Amino acid sequence: MAFGLLKKLGKSAKQVQNQNVMEAIIAGSMLIAAADGEIEKKEIDTLDKLLVNNELLSAFKPAEIRKTIDRYAGILEAGFRVGKLKMLKEIGDISDNAEQSEEVFVTALTIAEADGEIEPAELVVLKEIGRTLGINLANYDLA
Repeated sequence: MAFGLLKKLGKSAKQVQNQNVMEAIIAGSMLIAAADGEIEKKEIDTLDKLLVNNELLSAFKPAEIRKTIDRYAGILEAGFRVGKLKMLKEIGDISDNAEQSEEVFVTALTIAEADGEIEPAELVVLKEIGRTLGINLANYDLA
């Protein structure tokens, strides 16, 4: 009986961890998408493709991921400063895990590059995300 409970708790902890990773990836990506004042369709399309193919997020249904994207977009569109604060908090939740931090940062960087160039406002936000995650920005030529 105790083993079953431990196994259940282990699954629950993993689900929470995966939820945090999913939210951090989406938060970083949406923050970058909104950084230049407009969330572009190409950025959302790129994000959708990245998330569907991300093994860390395979436990989530596409509808759940889409709901999170829409919720975060709504927060950012309602007020970028407040939204940014919320997104950075979500990102910071996984900052103690180097692998997950890199996943969040690289996904955000990919969104920034989705339209062919990194806008100055996106670069500022990328650097802030990198600092929040403890990423060495020089590794990505962004120092």
